[in-house]
Amino acid sequence: MTKDELMIKLYFDPNSDEEYNDAEFYLRVKGVAFHHKIMTHLGVDFNDDKSIIEWSKVSALLRYDKKLRDKIYIYIATLEEYIRAYLSNKYEDDPIQPFWKDGRSPRSKVKTRIIDGESVSEVLQSIDFGDLISQIKNISAEDISEMFDSTIDINSNLDAVRELRNAVSHHAFLINYKFKSCLVEGVSNISLEHNIKNLRQLLPKEYRYGKNGKGGITAEIEACKYEKNNINEKATRQLMKLDTRDVVKMN
Repeated sequence: MTKDELMIKLYFDPNSDEEYNDAEFYLRVKGVAFHHKIMTHLGVDFNDDKSIIEWSKVSALLRYDKKLRDKIYIYIATLEEYIRAYLSNKYEDDPIQPFWKDGRSPRSKVKTRIIDGESVSEVLQSIDFGDLISQIKNISAEDISEMFDSTIDINSNLDAVRELRNAVSHHAFLINYKFKSCLVEGVSNISLEHNIKNLRQLLPKEYRYGKNGKGGITAEIEACKYEKNNINEKATRQLMKLDTRDVVKMN
């Protein structure tokens, strides 16, 4: 599909060029195929000449998706730091352990590098998230229980958060991405919402709801559905133009 073929499926505010110019820009930097996926998700039938959609709805979902990615990225980085900190705090002075595992690349040879004398903290700091998760899968049940509050089906939940990280890192359209199944509060699901809740349950409790119970990943994800607007030089917050099915609910 060409850019022009996609553009005729969009309705723009006739009183301003702003929306049209925005669409031109985003199609150039994000690509026609990316927008085709979003518009299909929003119900556009590209085989029906009469099927069109407002650009304002497309752009709202684009912005919402990016806001979610930005917040998820921060909290996955927090989880990475937490895992590294736990392992280095516990095993920096007792490094030779049976659970260390070598990966394929020279950098991911965790077991070999530690045996050769590198410190646990230096080795863990240099490996990627996937190799870090591989080390976690080998540690004792006692360590798992100390690190995470929810330990049932922990390997599947760790695989799911790794896939979530991959989607975020590759700037995938999260709303209809095919995530891995994870177990949260006894329920298995593959949805984006469920995967974010899985990330939440793996985080230290202070990052789940904030130190005062009103923040953390819960509040920050909930806040993504709002945008700030200046009306009469006064900042206000209003809901974005989103379909309710696409809004992640954390409570």
